[in-house]
Amino acid sequence: MIKVQLDNINYDYDDKNEFNNYTVLQFAFYHQINIPCFCYYERLSIAGNCRMCLVQINNGIGASCAINVANNMIIYTNNLRTREARESVLEFLLINHPLDCPICDQGGECDLQDLSLIFGSDRGRFYENKKRAVDNFSQNGPLIKTIMTRCIHCTRCVRYANEVSEFALGVLDRGFNMEIGTYYNINLLDELSGNIIDLCPVGALTSMPYAFKIRP
Repeated sequence: MIKVQLDNINYDYDDKNEFNNYTVLQFAFYHQINIPCFCYYERLSIAGNCRMCLVQINNGIGASCAINVANNMIIYTNNLRTREARESVLEFLLINHPLDCPICDQGGECDLQDLSLIFGSDRGRFYENKKRAVDNFSQNGPLIKTIMTRCIHCTRCVRYANEVSEFALGVLDRGFNMEIGTYYNINLLDELSGNIIDLCPVGALTSMPYAFKIRP
């Protein structure tokens, strides 16, 4: 038998159960506990780079989307330590994120807005000017409107491009200079490329035909 404690509730199941292949995030979701995330998407590979899904596992903090459920795990998804960790992640995400929610095409249906309201701090501690701006795609086809300064580097679009579709999209540079872009200037004319509009959790990739037609 495998024993797991999730938010002070014990679960016992056979070692040949389907939970063997579950990550902590999936295990929690199965038991109706929602863990916030940006980079995780159930039909794409796991990246674990947004760190929003942090939970306390035994005595440490880990990304729940990238850690499989194991025997004798003690998991806390909503204790003080976990909430403070998520608040810190959001604080770093918002350091250089533009504060243009009223004119953003994703405003009102944005994951970053929702999670900032639920898990973020009630005040900002950074008063410097935003120091990071990114150029938009030079060739993005007729469907995708890009404002890449809003990008939070969840890499959902990159993984979709590599694993499902066939258009050239990738991560350029590293660290402070990291950005999402095309390796060479070609139009994103793949018939599946429009799906990255819905995959993007912020307003970096939005629908060009929908722009200025109606507000969310």
